[in-house]
Amino acid sequence: MLLTDFEYLNKSEDAFKKKIALQIKNLRRQNQVTQEKFYSETNINIARLESGKVDIRLDTLRKVCYYFDVSLSGFFHGIY
Repeated sequence: MLLTDFEYLNKSEDAFKKKIALQIKNLRRQNQVTQEKFYSETNINIARLESGKVDIRLDTLRKVCYYFDVSLSGFFHGIY
């Protein structure tokens, strides 16, 4: 069955969100930071980001990258 353009975009968007969520989770685990510690230091609920069900704002992603000392390009390089 062929997907319509809209169906394809929805499926690829969901997959992209999951990749971003997994990358955030991997960064947190590699740096041995708990979700609670991350929240207390940034006021960002990383558990919501790691779920892959929410849209992440660019500003929030920039803060996550800054916290883990990774550039935005480095962050996305880890995805693709």
